[in-house]
Order: sequence, then structure tokens, then C-alpha cells
Amino acid sequence: MRSEFSRGSESVDNDWPTLLCDNRRSGGQAPQAWRAPQKSLWQASVEGGVRSAPVLRDGILYVTSLAGYLTAINARTGKVQWRFNAKSPIHSTPSLSLEQVFFTSDDGKLHAIEASSGAKKWDVQAGGEAWASPIVSNSTIFFGDASGHLYAVNSGNGAMQWKRDLGGKIYSSVCVSGERVFVGCGSGDVYCMDSRSGKILWKTSTGSGIDSSPAVMNGALFVGSLDFFFYAIDTESGAIHWKFEAELGISASPAVSGDAVVFGCKAGILRALNTQTGKLMWAQRLGQAITAPAAISGSTVWLQSGLTYALNLSDGSIVWRARLGYSLQSVPVVTESAVYLTSMEGDVYALG
Repeated sequence: MRSEFSRGSESVDNDWPTLLCDNRRSGGQAPQAWRAPQKSLWQASVEGGVRSAPVLRDGILYVTSLAGYLTAINARTGKVQWRFNAKSPIHSTPSLSLEQVFFTSDDGKLHAIEASSGAKKWDVQAGGEAWASPIVSNSTIFFGDASGHLYAVNSGNGAMQWKRDLGGKIYSSVCVSGERVFVGCGSGDVYCMDSRSGKILWKTSTGSGIDSSPAVMNGALFVGSLDFFFYAIDTESGAIHWKFEAELGISASPAVSGDAVVFGCKAGILRALNTQTGKLMWAQRLGQAITAPAAISGSTVWLQSGLTYALNLSDGSIVWRARLGYSLQSVPVVTESAVYLTSMEGDVYALG
């Protein structure tokens, strides 16, 4: 049996089970050679617009929509397998664990759905609007909501394990490393908590609210703030290693690979910084405000911002672009055989 939230060895390059690929929110790092998409493999539509990212496991793509649907699509054919109606708009990206799909909806519910059939397993009511994408680690689901609470829920039965009032709206999605949980808040604070008890281990303040979901790599937490700064924070102590000032606020989540962390800002500039020093490696002006996370596949950075872009990770040069829709808060799923994208119009694309 595949361990919970693992990327099974038989499909390590093809599973993408949560927002930005893994629990560290790294943005994907499969060592794939660059290959420009040559054609559209298929195009499908879901009910309502899409403001979330797709996820993928075992050949099935799962997509949420503002019309309140979770839709399962065969990744090879584009055929819809099933739909589940949550009866509330959905902004969150789903997470997959074992045989279940978890997502939050705008009415403040966390939903658990059977991955094979779309049947409802259970739901849990939170205290406020829930846009943040849930994450699963060691049989526990973590997510925040607009009431300012972070929740830990048993993934098997939906039982509440703990909840913590962090004092600011949470639209940032949690990342997990070991037994530590990290999240940003609308108050401008970044929190580190013990995953088992919810005890706050440290808090680091920035100058404005945080919508960006943090990413963890090699003992550093990377996160952007609406105060125009991008931060590298020590995961043990909460001390700021370095910070880099952008032209406008940063709501896009970062992607990390090797010694590079990539993020965009609302001025429309995508950057790569050295993870150790914070020094600029390259910058590429794309024009439109960047609110979507980047994804990294080997030596290629993928981004949706008006157009869909592929850039060289080493120097930021644009190697491919296409106009496929305007999914400004989505992120592609990149596999060996295809790239899967969604648009705000409710279209789902497979390019190969």
C-alpha cells in the first residue's frame, strides 16, 4: 500500500497530489528534460470558473470550481469520471491522501470525498470562509480560514484534533516539514507550530498581510508579503536570514529548486533569488500582475499570468509561451508526458 501522502515510486514523476506538488510547497522538482508542448491532447470544461490549481494521482486529475464542483477527469482522455457538488464556491486546491480527496469551500467546510467514486465521506464546519488549500501529514489535515483559526483534523473521520486562533485572516496555505507546521496570516505574521499540539513555537512579523503560501527547503522558510518584501526565515528559530524588496506586494507563492527560489510580484516581474544569500539571479518582466505560483520541472519554470509561460530556470529566458486563458491564480501540473492547466473560464487543458 502506498504510504500516506507519498509520491509512489512507480509514478514519482506523474503524481502531483497537493498545491505546489508536495507538503513543503516546493513547486515540483522532477528532473525532466525541457520539451516544448507540441499540441493539445484534449480540452475539457468544468462547471463554473476555476481559481484553484488541479492535482493529479494515478491518472486522474481533480479540479475544483467557483460553481461549487469537484470534478474528476481522466488525465489521458479528458473524460469526466464524476462530479461532486459542495453547494458553495470553491477557491481551494484539493489535496489527495490515500483514497480520499480533501478540499475547503467558501462556506467554511472541509470536505472528504472518496477519490474513486466522488461519494461524500464527511465534512467539518470551520468558523469562517475557507479559501486556503488543505494539506495532509501523518493522518492529520491542516487548514486555515478567514476567522483567523488554524485547524488540525483527523483525516480518517474528521475529528477535530486542535485549533489555534492566530489573530488574522488566513488565506495562506499551510506547509509542513517534519513535525512543524508553517503558515502566514493577514496580520502580517508568520507562525511555526507543533503539528501534534498546535503549540506556537515562534512568530515572525512582516510589514503587511500575507497571502503567499510559504515553502520550506534546507532549514529555510520562504514567503512573500504584501509589504513588498520576500523573506527567508530560519525554520528552527524564526530569525530572518535575509529579505529582498520587490516593486509591489507579493501574494504569489514561491517555488524552490536547488539554490534557486522563484516568485512573482504584482508589478509583473518574475524573479529567481539565491536561497542562501537572497541575491538576485535573474528577473523577467512579464507585464501583467503575477498572483499565481510558479512550478518548476527540472530546468524549466512554468507560470500562468495572462499567457502561459515556460522559462529557463538558469537565466529566466522565455522558451515557450501560449495564450490558453486567464487563470491568474492557478499553477500547472507538469508530468513527463503532459502539462495540465486550468483557466478562469472553466477550461482544463492537457498539452503534450
